[in-house]
Amino acid sequence: MKKTLLSWALLAALMLSLAGCGLAPAAETKAPAEEPQAETAAPAPAEDAGQAEASEPAETAEASEPIEPTVTAAETARQDGERFESVIILEGMEETVHYEHVRNTALGFEMDFDYENFIRKSDADCERFISDLDDLTDPENYLEVRADTGNYNLVADAINAELSAEYDTTVETLELDGAGSCIRIEAAVLKGTNQMADELQEVYVIPAPDGCRIATAYTFVVDSEGFLHRLSYMINTLTVLERGVEREVSEDMALTAVKAYCFEVNPDLEGIVNAGEHTVSWAVSDDDARQIVVLYTSYTGAEVRYYVDRATGDTYSTELVPGVTAEEQRTDESFNVWDYIG
Repeated sequence: MKKTLLSWALLAALMLSLAGCGLAPAAETKAPAEEPQAETAAPAPAEDAGQAEASEPAETAEASEPIEPTVTAAETARQDGERFESVIILEGMEETVHYEHVRNTALGFEMDFDYENFIRKSDADCERFISDLDDLTDPENYLEVRADTGNYNLVADAINAELSAEYDTTVETLELDGAGSCIRIEAAVLKGTNQMADELQEVYVIPAPDGCRIATAYTFVVDSEGFLHRLSYMINTLTVLERGVEREVSEDMALTAVKAYCFEVNPDLEGIVNAGEHTVSWAVSDDDARQIVVLYTSYTGAEVRYYVDRATGDTYSTELVPGVTAEEQRTDESFNVWDYIG
């Protein structure tokens, strides 16, 4: 009986031992089973990304939007003669236009022009963009761009005064995409007739650090609507550049500016001069490499000398009254002649 019990005990121990040994391989097989799961899980992010692209196109489009400022920045750095396409609206319809970039540092501007419809003609004092349908020696539809050293308000006033002799003009201030605020003068109606002129002009006077830029669109009345739309798109791209040209006041400039200043501070002076009852005069009395002196002899008999700095245009004055004061006396007047050169 004892032997039988012992035999059963040994058999039970042997079975437990075999069962314990069988568990170890089971545990070892679990680890390799997990590795394939990790490997098959790896492609999941790619699948999720694909699903995100398919289901969320708006987010993908937003991600590409920052590229646009880069394109804009590249456009502002175009080189002279570089060509590209753009889209404009004519008569309510989109039209693809082939532009060429113009960069003229001598005249101080850059701009894009429609090279399929206009021919660029460069001169020392201006750039012209003439319709390819016109006679280049006598064009009717073209854009002309010039530089001027005068104050842009005074230049605009002078241009408007000249055009007003023939046209009923319209003057307004508007914003250009490239150059910002400017003065636009439209001359389209014959003076006092309420009838359109055969030759129309639209003048844009654009302020610049060294004066202004003047862009004038000339059109013949029959073709004016289409040409003016195309030219206005071109003008809207104009940007002012530094010319790199040093300004210096000449004797004629100083004389003209001092005279304009005197008329401004004394509104009655022009009438007195025109009446001719009193002696009034302006003359350059002295000049050197640094300074110009303009002598103004007033109708009161006073002698006012304006000392003009050739480089800066800064001006101050002295006054001498013969028989009353023994020498020139500095006055409180001061201005800059560049503000009066138009």
